[in-house]
Order: sequence, then C-alpha cells, then structure tokens
Amino acid sequence: MLTEDDAKNRFDSARIVRESFVQQVRYHETIDSTNDDALEFCRNNPCPVPLLVVTSRQTAGRGRSSNQWWSTTGALTCSLVIRPDDFGIAEREWPKASLTTGLSICLALDTLAGEQEVSLKWPNDVWMNRRKICGILIEVGGRRPAPTLVIGIGINVNNSFSAAPDELREIATSLVDTTGTVFDLTEVLVGVLGELERQLVRLRDGDRQLAAEWQARCALRGRSIELKLGHEKFEGICLGIDADGAIMLQTPVGQERFFGGMITQIR
Repeated sequence: MLTEDDAKNRFDSARIVRESFVQQVRYHETIDSTNDDALEFCRNNPCPVPLLVVTSRQTAGRGRSSNQWWSTTGALTCSLVIRPDDFGIAEREWPKASLTTGLSICLALDTLAGEQEVSLKWPNDVWMNRRKICGILIEVGGRRPAPTLVIGIGINVNNSFSAAPDELREIATSLVDTTGTVFDLTEVLVGVLGELERQLVRLRDGDRQLAAEWQARCALRGRSIELKLGHEKFEGICLGIDADGAIMLQTPVGQERFFGGMITQIR
C-alpha cells in the first residue's frame, strides 16, 4: 500500500505541464543521469521545449569537473531543456544562467523553509544554513534548429542525510532534515519552475537588481578561500559576485575576478 510519504515522493507529470511553462515531461523511475538523457533525447528527436526530464532515483548524476551527485529516494532530480532564443537571452548572457537558476531555487526554498538561511555558493550550489542543499549543472545541448541549454538541478528535499555517506553528513542537508517536514515533490518542482521562468525573464531584460541579489546571497563573501583554476591556485578574501557573474577575490597582488574555477578550501 502506498503511504502518504510515498505519495509525496511521486511526480505528477500532468500537473507539472498544467502549472508551469514546461511543455513535455519525460519521467524515469531510475536513470543514470537526467542531463545525459536530456542531451541524448534532444539530439535524436524534434522535442517541444521547455522539456523536463525528471527521475525518482538518479544513479550516476554529474556535477562540475565530473563530480558525482549523491541522491536517493526523495531527492528532486531533474534537467530542464530550454532554447535561450525563446526567452530572448543572448549567448553572451548564458554564463549567468547558473547563478540565475541558483537564485530561483533560493527564492523557492525561502517559501518552504521559513527562517532558514538560504544562500548562493558560487558558482553552482545553493546552501541552507551553510550546508549544501542543491547542485546545478548547465550544459549546452544541440544547436539545431536553435541552441539549447540543459539545466540540471538536484535538490535535497525528502532524502534525509541520515542515510548519506559519512563524509557528506557534515557538509550537506535536506529540507526534511532542516524542517522536519516531508514535502510534495511535484509542488516543490512547480514552485522552482515558476521562479526559474521569472528569473530568466529578468536575465533577458538586463535587470540590474538580479546581480544585486546574487551579491546579497553570496555565501562566500568575507571568507578566505582557495580557488583552483587549471593548474593554478589562488587564495584571497571573497568580495562577492559581480554583475557579470564572476567571483571577486582580494589577493596578495590585488583584486582579481574569476569566471571559472573550483573552490577547494573555505576558511
């Protein structure tokens, strides 16, 4: 018999299409990677977009630099395929899509988690109370008949970290662990998609306040960090995120900005 909690962990594809800007949903009970499925499907099929690939269990999710994304039943794991041209988003703005997505998730989580601190950890994570609750991976899909972006999102919702590997328990969290509430995954997803649509419109419109909100949410500002870029490492005090989406560091040689790289230490 399906329990109430089991029911909340199921996805209602019809509701997602009805209550969001998504035109098609591909649901998988289990899949290696929603991003891989989205990329492959769009290469081989004329697909209406926005297209959403969603799964109840992802077994080989990818993060940046081939990092693996841990998830289990109760996580919200999906990939959204959009055509930036449909939003009027120029290619020069694509690098800002990750922070825009992160802000969308912050805003959606604000409505679910009450007084919890929700912040952006540059360039592609969302933190709740200084622990990772969401990872984002954006990849460029096919370019014919028009360019596509695949926005991969993994949010820890009902997947308690009591079942996580030991090394993750101190650095990650979930909504159920933080609030004690089991959430309806479809409702959470619809809320995230609604915010994402609104923030993509702001990105298209060149809304300057968008960058101000990234800066206000920056989890690393004021912290001493180490950033690895290629074979080089840079250390400095994080000054925040600028309007172009770069992280700003005060280093021993002066102020520097970085559009890419991996944060390897935070002090």
